[in-house]
Amino acid sequence: MIRRALGIRACGDAVTTARCGCALLAVLLLVGALPLGCASTAPKADPVYFPPPPAVPHVVHLKSFNSLADIAPRRGSWTELFRGRSAGPYVATPAGVAYADGHLYICDTGLNVVHDWDLAAGKGSRIGGRGDVVLAKPVAVAVDEGGTIYVADTGRAEVVSFDSAGQARLRFRRSEEGEYQPVAVAVVAGKLFVADVAAHQIGAFSMADGTYLEAIGGVGSEPGRFYFPIGLAGDDDGNLFVSDMLNGRIQVLGRDHGFVRAVGRPGNRYGDLGAPKHLDVGPDGVVFVADCSFGYVHLFDRNGRLLMLFGGPGNDLGGTPLPTGVAVARELPARLVALVPPGFKADYFVFVSNTVGEKRIGLFAVGLPHQPVAQKS
Repeated sequence: MIRRALGIRACGDAVTTARCGCALLAVLLLVGALPLGCASTAPKADPVYFPPPPAVPHVVHLKSFNSLADIAPRRGSWTELFRGRSAGPYVATPAGVAYADGHLYICDTGLNVVHDWDLAAGKGSRIGGRGDVVLAKPVAVAVDEGGTIYVADTGRAEVVSFDSAGQARLRFRRSEEGEYQPVAVAVVAGKLFVADVAAHQIGAFSMADGTYLEAIGGVGSEPGRFYFPIGLAGDDDGNLFVSDMLNGRIQVLGRDHGFVRAVGRPGNRYGDLGAPKHLDVGPDGVVFVADCSFGYVHLFDRNGRLLMLFGGPGNDLGGTPLPTGVAVARELPARLVALVPPGFKADYFVFVSNTVGEKRIGLFAVGLPHQPVAQKS
């Protein structure tokens, strides 16, 4: 059938067989050089403003997606697909997210891999799905300035680092014996910090060789102690932000890892936190906290004062029914910046993952309008 389709007659002798094989190989190589798909059209924005007009909005939802094709052109060859360098660019169940140098990293607890999406080139690959280290349940991810990727894997009970090509490098685990459950990672002031919900502690590691340096905190409600620390982030000043989930607060630790302040408090009123999960800090010091109990993202200023909320528990556009991962992006590829509606000036962007409903990732712009905006009906 293949020979007939390619115009190759039946092969009866060794010479003819060799010629047939060469012809077939040439065709396969030609097909392998072809792209999986041509560049897609520019993505269409789905703007939803927070707060809605007539109030002055400071956040606008741009797009929700669970496929790379929704936000970037899909490129790659068939040979890349066969060799494992390219993968179906979709997410089953997004959890922790990180953004660095044009790449969006997404922990997928449905497929048990970390997606590496190059948003400019439109290429996607998967980390930890094969090789010496196969991920079991990746829940959080962070990236350092050199491009090393750190993945907290609760199934493996360790943090694994990968280079930019997806090759496993180091494994980070608390030195003493006992249960270890890493659920969050952050690179701050030259160290790797890992939240361990089993010990209710934050562990500090050397990124150079994986040495366990110190334990911070322990179970409790006093300042500097935690009850289910489940999210970590750092700011430009080297402060460490800890999502202290069952204490219903965010704790800020200084460079010496001492307590600086608490942000938020447990409760069900405006400004209270239900179950804060992952978080990140904007270049202006604004803290973005995903609250998986209330279904909103809270914004706090440098001093811990509530600024506003965005998202919401619904599955409609702009909703965040169960927000988990949060990642601030100071810059984006031009095709995504083009999603910002006319009249709104975006200072930076935020990705928020949702683990229920449509299980999508929302892209939001943070800034101010420079002309009146109208809410899409």
